[in-house]
Amino acid sequence: MSRTPLRHQKRSGRSQSISRLHQPCPLTGAPEKTQESGLTLESFVRLVARALDSLPDEIVEKLSNVAVAVEDQPSPEVLAETGRINPHELFGLYRGIPRPWRSVFAPLSDFPDKIEIYYKPIVHAGLRPREIQELVRRVVIHEVGHHFGMSDQQLRALGY
Repeated sequence: MSRTPLRHQKRSGRSQSISRLHQPCPLTGAPEKTQESGLTLESFVRLVARALDSLPDEIVEKLSNVAVAVEDQPSPEVLAETGRINPHELFGLYRGIPRPWRSVFAPLSDFPDKIEIYYKPIVHAGLRPREIQELVRRVVIHEVGHHFGMSDQQLRALGY
């Protein structure tokens, strides 16, 4: 499985490393057809970085303990943990202790949280390039929302 950590510069010039509790980002409405989009891993990583860059500075500042990685697809362990069989049904995953509960679980909060964005499920979803770009942004925002303690239901109500 490929693991691609991200590093990029935020507009303000400060360096950002984008490099317990599991909150998956499930497939929302499976597309009829699945086809290769032709999007390279390098281009996909840039889409993820662009989605992170689009977040307000106030949010980015609170992501200092969160590593973001692009993975080929969910591992068999992740699929088992999330109760899924098909790796193409999961686009992203938040692993960590959401910010609202950090004070309760202080001893565990020393470990960095992680957001995994899955390349193959997204590019094999049979979407056009612009739709893939929007889906990547939605998945990134969805997983960041879990870091802030939001549930799938709350995120879906907001369109993520």
